[in-house]
Order: sequence, then structure tokens, then C-alpha cells
Amino acid sequence: MDLRQVKEPEKEKQINHLLEKAHQSGIGELVVWDHALYPLDYYPEEFKTGPEGTIDLDNPVFWTWFKQDYRDMIALIPQVDGLILTFIETGARAERQYSRSLKSEAEKLALVINSVADVVVGELDKKLYIRTFSYSDSEYDAIIGCIEHLKYDEIILMMKETPHDFFLTHPNDKYAGTIDRPTIIEFDIGNEFNGQGVIANTWPEYVLKRWGDFVARKNIIGYVARTDRNGTTSVIDKPSEILLYALQQYSNDTTVAADKVYDDFITLEYGSEALPYLKPAFKSAFDIVTSSLYTLGTNTANHSSLDFDPYPSSYARHVSGKWIDPPLVYVKLKYLN
Repeated sequence: MDLRQVKEPEKEKQINHLLEKAHQSGIGELVVWDHALYPLDYYPEEFKTGPEGTIDLDNPVFWTWFKQDYRDMIALIPQVDGLILTFIETGARAERQYSRSLKSEAEKLALVINSVADVVVGELDKKLYIRTFSYSDSEYDAIIGCIEHLKYDEIILMMKETPHDFFLTHPNDKYAGTIDRPTIIEFDIGNEFNGQGVIANTWPEYVLKRWGDFVARKNIIGYVARTDRNGTTSVIDKPSEILLYALQQYSNDTTVAADKVYDDFITLEYGSEALPYLKPAFKSAFDIVTSSLYTLGTNTANHSSLDFDPYPSSYARHVSGKWIDPPLVYVKLKYLN
């Protein structure tokens, strides 16, 4: 979602209801997702005086309007404790807007974040998490440069477990923990590209290996985990919930092994009598997904849909090799007699 959706009366009612219920259940911190900037058509025409109808970021009146808009939106959901802000790959990308005074993409991105933070952190004393990922190393240069311009030490980073997006053959994000700012790791337990829990995602070894690397890094203070994609894809009360269980168990005990996670989760959820049958099935999931939604180590399914050819991103942006040096991916082959 975007924060702007709270202006829709039905959404506002729904969000406030969820916030109230969540607080009553004992959840201490509740945040909503947002993107900035929104699509260009969201903003008044008077501010689009840059080339080709772009926003003039040097116009102080725009930023006055921008901050008041955030005050008004947050006032509609007063129980919220903060925002998670995605500031790249957004509607009207800040780095593509016009400015005479800002000389780099990093400065433009920082201006957007600082303007949101002036309201969220500076005025309202709420939490602000800035969520970042990148399509390339050069984009990471702009993102890291942007963070150097932030005004508030209270801003917390959220970085994906992998660079760009959540592919099983991508390496761990090498930048996570290298930035001198508190950082939480975003895990996609909902497996947007890997079956979304509709195809079983039961590979605790994978989660333990990734989290084991990150938890030892400087500046990493915790994790957040997606649990669904859309509709009925929630992993809760499904076999794929084992990945949430693995994260929790490793956070409590860094010596926990995958076999124990399998045994404990299956016994807890399905009973000990099911263990000899379900454990082999659970352990086959990784090979099944990487053999059906991936081709030679590259994810070739469109967000878990089996429409391989029409989705060009699979063959360009999503290739794991561009993040690996040397660009080798190992594929398990099994032959049937």
C-alpha cells in the first residue's frame, strides 16, 4: 500500500480497525508501508515546472505542500507508530525530477527522505524505516550516498536479504551491515517468486544459512519477514510457516540445526507420527521449486506464475550471475531410471 490510500474512507476505516485490534492484542509497534514519491499525477500541476512536466525540487512551496500532505495523512491514522518508506523504484522517481541545486541522485533521494522524516520523526516522534534495494552496483552507490545526507540518526535501514529481489540463487546482500546505521534484514517468507506458499516453501536450511551470515554482521539489529503476497497466500498455518519458525529459533539459539527445525516444527504442527512421512516431503521442496520456477539457476517464472516467455525481466534484471563473482550457479541434476 501507499500512505495516500488512507484518504479513501473505506481504507481509512479498515486500517484504523486493524491498528486498534493489533494494539489490543499486545503488538507494541505498528507501521504502514509507503512509497515516495507517488506517481506524478498525484501532485498539483503547479509544481510540475521542470522539463517534460517534472517536479521542480528547488521550489520551497512544493516541500511545504508535501510535508502538510504527510501531516494530514498520518492524522487520519493516529494509532500508527511509524512508516516504512520505499524511496526507490517509486511512481515519480525522485532522482528523475528536476533540480538546479541538487547535483546528484543521492542528494535528490535524501531530500525526499529528510522531508518525510521532518514530519514523521522531527514533529510526530514516530519511527521511520527506509527500505532499500537496487538493480545494480551503480544504483547502490546512489543509495549509499543518499544515506550520508540524512538528517536524523533515528532513521533505521531495511535491506532485503538479497540484492534487487528475492531469488533463491541470489547471494546475500553484500552491502547489508556495511552502512553505519541500524539495519534490519527483510526476509521474504511469503516467497513472491518461489511459489508464494501455494507451492510448498519448506527449506529451513536456506533461511538459517542466510540469517546466520547476517546476524553476525555489524549494524544488523534484527529482521522483518513478509508472510504473504496477495489474497490467500499467507504462510500462516501452512507448511511454509516452517521458515518463520526457523528464523525465530535461530534468533533464540544460533546453534540450532535444520534437522531440529524440521523435527520440531512437523511434530508440533502435525504430530510425531507424521514426521517420517512429512520430513522427506518438506526436504524436497527446494529442489522442486528450483527445477520448476528456475531454469539453470535463473528464475524464469513471472512472480511464481508459469508464463515463462512473456516476462523479459527473467532474462535480464533477474539473472543471479550479475551479483556473483565468478558468475557460477550450481544445479542439481537427477536422472530417472
